[in-house]
This record gives sequence, C-alpha cells and structure tokens, in this order.
Amino acid sequence: MYGVTKTALFGLTKALASEMSPDTRVNCIAPGFVPTNFADFLVRDEALVESLEEKTLLKRLGKAEDMAAAAAFLASDDSSYITGETIVVAGGTQSRL
Repeated sequence: MYGVTKTALFGLTKALASEMSPDTRVNCIAPGFVPTNFADFLVRDEALVESLEEKTLLKRLGKAEDMAAAAAFLASDDSSYITGETIVVAGGTQSRL
C-alpha cells in the first residue's frame, strides 16, 4: 500500500503543477529514512539502523535538517525553473518505485 500512495503523490505533484502554472510552482520531497519521534521504535534496534545505513550511498540516515534544506531550496529563487518534480532526499538509497 505504501508504494501505491507514494506513487500517487508523484502523480498529484505533476497534476497540480500543470493546473497551477505558471503562477505557482508545485514540487514534492521524497525523504529517505529519517529518525523521528514517530519512528523512535525503529531506531532503538541497532542492527536495523546499521542495515538502513548500509543501504544508503552516504552510509548514514537522513536528518530533519536534510529535508528542511531541500524545502528551503524549492522555496527559493534558485529553483525558479523547477515545477512538477519530486526531489529524492534519501542519501542515494535505491528507490523501489
């Protein structure tokens, strides 16, 4: 089910970008695994954390600051020619979609 809903968000991003252009840009951030309070039970398992880290090219889990930096970039004029796109912020983890 997760893969289906994530793919639906990609389509929604494209559709909204088309609908709202040219005055509004619409983009999506697809985060990798980020330890948060919501996922606290997962990061208590050291073996699982190591396994997740090994699956990323950068050999670490994401941080909230990584996602915030992507959002700040998309909100800035530096991304003024980007719309309808999904920015993957996952440390090089191979997507399963």
